[in-house]
Amino acid sequence: MTGERIVIKIGSNVLTDARGRLDRRSFRRIAAQVKKLHKQGKQIILVSSGAVVCGMERLKIDFTRRTIPQKQAAAAVGQSLLMNYYTKFLRPIPAGQVLLTAFATSNKERAQNLRNTIEQLLRMRTIPIINENDSVVVEEIKFGDNDTLSARVAALVKAHKLLMLTDIDGLYDSDPRAHPRARLLRVVDKVTPEIIKMAGGVGSHKGTGGMFSKVQAEELATKAGVETYIVNGLRRNILFDALEHKTDSTWFRAVK
Repeated sequence: MTGERIVIKIGSNVLTDARGRLDRRSFRRIAAQVKKLHKQGKQIILVSSGAVVCGMERLKIDFTRRTIPQKQAAAAVGQSLLMNYYTKFLRPIPAGQVLLTAFATSNKERAQNLRNTIEQLLRMRTIPIINENDSVVVEEIKFGDNDTLSARVAALVKAHKLLMLTDIDGLYDSDPRAHPRARLLRVVDKVTPEIIKMAGGVGSHKGTGGMFSKVQAEELATKAGVETYIVNGLRRNILFDALEHKTDSTWFRAVK
């Protein structure tokens, strides 16, 4: 099987508008780019947030007052809705859902089974859509967020690149929402304690993973030899521009 292998992590903040409601235009925009990459022969794996948001919108649950059982129930309803959107906008390319808990990568046998499933989906020219199984997961078996999940998947399948789509251009030396003069770090050769410190406090209220979790995930992926990027998923043509280094973003070099 040939073609560059790319894992794309899509955060909840990319799939929703300013009010936290689903933005179907974002699904359509990202899917259109994924289809073009797929047509070029790229092997694409999506790690997508959004199931809980989909379910909460459908069930009319107040996001700011949700309980854990409500969140898990929303995930159960939202998983099928999320897949319906991807199936619709990726058509005619088949999309295959893979729901995981941390147990899936906790030992060699489970990890190999997961790898075999993803490899088979890719051989069938299908786009795997991966998410944590929030309906049944508890803290002891939780990845923590889809940033960590995407990094582990990228390492497991030996991806060439990992793109993390969020609502900010990349990693800054301070929080750009609080400091207008914050400087974007365009290239990071190694995740150091100073880099991790810079990542503290930058995040969105709509997802669980802020910049801190992204940088931790980037470290995991780059140590496995995967080039990683933090990019603004709200920008048009962002996947192609990021891969060609034609947009503001942060590129984490793979450790060799």
